[in-house]
Amino acid sequence: MWAPFEKLIKDLLGELGSIGIVLGRVAVIGAITFFLARYAGRSVERMLAKRSFGRNGALLLGRLTSVIAAIVGITWILSSLGANTTGLVAFFSASTVAISLSMQDVMRNFVAGIFLLVERPFRVGDRVRVRDVVGEIQGIDIRTTLIRNTEGALVMVPNATIFTEILVNRSHFRTRRLDLTITAEKAKIANLENRVREALNGMQGLRQPIPAPTIRSSTPVESVMELSLLIESSPTVEQGIVTHLIQTLGDVKLEVNKPS
Repeated sequence: MWAPFEKLIKDLLGELGSIGIVLGRVAVIGAITFFLARYAGRSVERMLAKRSFGRNGALLLGRLTSVIAAIVGITWILSSLGANTTGLVAFFSASTVAISLSMQDVMRNFVAGIFLLVERPFRVGDRVRVRDVVGEIQGIDIRTTLIRNTEGALVMVPNATIFTEILVNRSHFRTRRLDLTITAEKAKIANLENRVREALNGMQGLRQPIPAPTIRSSTPVESVMELSLLIESSPTVEQGIVTHLIQTLGDVKLEVNKPS
């Protein structure tokens, strides 16, 4: 009499055991996916932040890494539940293509930013020129490269433009030119070269030898000379040299020529 009930209970317990095993497997895979996605995302974000990839760009790539890890985990879970893996892969692929087509410009600049990060044609603080923009690199963002121009304004140049245009990096070898214009009275111009050499002798960040100033124009009253120095690519070094020359050569007019 109890035999059918015993069989039913055994079958029910067996089914519950199978369901428990599947749920346990799903829970383990879900936990692994969660921690892996979180760790991978934060690792990528920290790595890109150290490489000066811009805060928003690093954050986006970190979260994109987390999303990819989560998709892999979800696919793994569905596969363990008996879903067709080929169909899932096809679905995710079609979704990716659709998103890419709808955001072509953003994706183009995003991919260009990744290539700029990998190739490292410049670093934060480098002085560059691309098209008619001249200035100092502030960082690479998700869509643009940030450049502080010579007027102090922040210029956002699309990454795809920088990736495809001719880029001049004046700081690639960690040095750059400092061009100065010196205006002095005619009577004091003869000894000016020696005074400049004495003032710059032993200056930190200044490459040797120190070139001689060249006369650009001369009148009976005053002469205008140009001096081109090779210095370390650092605003501190430039400011120190200019300040020292102004203090030492107090009776001349000194101008810093903006790079072109």
